[in-house]
Amino acid sequence: MGEGGVRELESKVEVRVRFAPSPTGNLHVGGVRTALFNWLFARHEGGKFILRIDDTDPERSKKEYLDNILEAMKWLGLDWDEGPEVGGPYAPYFESQRMDRYRAALDGLLSSGDAFKCWCTEADIDEMRRQAAIQKKPPRYNGRCLNLSSSERAKLEAGDRKPVIRFRLPDGPAVVLDDVIRGKIEFPRDMLDHFVIARSDGKPVYNFTTVLDEVDLHITHVVRGDDHLSNTPKQMLMAEALGFKPPRYAHLPQILGMDKARLSKRHGAAAVIDLREDGFLPGAVLNFLALLGWSFNEKDELFTLKELVEKFSLERVGTAPAVFNAEKLEWMNGVYIRKMPVEKLGADLAARLQAAFGGKADYDQGLVGDAAYAGKVIGLLKDGLKALAEVADQADFFYRKEVKWEDDARAKLAGWPKAGEIMKAVLALAEKTEPFTPEALEAAWRTGASSAGLKFKDFVHPTRFALTGRSAGPSLFHLMQVLGRQTSISRLRSALSQMNT
Repeated sequence: MGEGGVRELESKVEVRVRFAPSPTGNLHVGGVRTALFNWLFARHEGGKFILRIDDTDPERSKKEYLDNILEAMKWLGLDWDEGPEVGGPYAPYFESQRMDRYRAALDGLLSSGDAFKCWCTEADIDEMRRQAAIQKKPPRYNGRCLNLSSSERAKLEAGDRKPVIRFRLPDGPAVVLDDVIRGKIEFPRDMLDHFVIARSDGKPVYNFTTVLDEVDLHITHVVRGDDHLSNTPKQMLMAEALGFKPPRYAHLPQILGMDKARLSKRHGAAAVIDLREDGFLPGAVLNFLALLGWSFNEKDELFTLKELVEKFSLERVGTAPAVFNAEKLEWMNGVYIRKMPVEKLGADLAARLQAAFGGKADYDQGLVGDAAYAGKVIGLLKDGLKALAEVADQADFFYRKEVKWEDDARAKLAGWPKAGEIMKAVLALAEKTEPFTPEALEAAWRTGASSAGLKFKDFVHPTRFALTGRSAGPSLFHLMQVLGRQTSISRLRSALSQMNT
């Protein structure tokens, strides 16, 4: 047996779960779904959520990716109880800072006989696989270096070839996993082999480091994607060799695209920070991801984060693959946008429009970046939005110094019967209507159209064309109130002047 004593995980001990991303790329929705389920389980059980960084690949691990992971987690509100920037009683929380611990444990496994050095080459391994295929057996390492004589081992030790370290697969019955989500799963021993736990350069590998990390962080439950299911029997045996009882495992269903293929960017599964830049709200993203594999009942789909914590359980997670439906995410985000107070949306919109319009001569810089004004604008536009990234285009006419005409709107105004007379009439109405409110403006336009022997729409549509340069948009009289009397008058005069030239 390896170092350490057996630590029993009693049923009433504090739940401790971890999310262990690798900083070799930006955090994507699949990883966030795993983080969310761990976070919800910990919060529901009153336990601890630990963030651990698996950065043992120095060539691919980058600070920019670590920063992206931390930023995404903070934006979503998935706070961690222990980990980077927080600390905790079981630091360090970076694998790269735990190498001395790994080496000591490896030495312990070698001393106990639970691990052994292997000098087999890639060609040797390929030949073993070929022979296994001929015999119609699973491709396995055949244990050649377990049976070396003392002289053979001494000769190899003295040579230049560096060995890997393999875990010695013990004899015994099938490894039985009691998965929280999937129930009991048996892994026959003949499907396993003496797997590598440290490379020839001495660097430990995942199936070793992650087990020791779970042990040292006192993790009670490992909640992760089912792509790790094949690793689980190896890790259970490794934990036992180290002298510890394995944690409970819960394997989440994989996420597929609408075409039932493995989820990728082409399905709309962007990096989390990209979703933020595209105008998705954190509550909508979390709500959507929570439903990728979990459900409370067949009818309810909209949950606040507090409600998710209250209702979440691993037992309600399914085993069938979940489908990432980008259109449903957009629909859900639209619901969240409509629910959010315009004051909060205004601050977000102001920052977006500052980035889009700031410093450009065609735009009124006094309005660009004005959160209060942006709140009024978003109040008119939010009902039709799926994401806040759409706002810059839809809000463009609110910020321009002069109307930018769409060809369709210009042609419609030019061809509108009695357009010149109508424009003079609505200009006069804009100058004298008091108060300048949607209700008063609508009443004035209705009266004006009736007095001219025209339909209400004959006054409304030309006014919209003149004020926005567009054929469609939000409520005319509400947008006039946001534009204000002077801007509305100025734009109506400009349109009339163009019609007279």
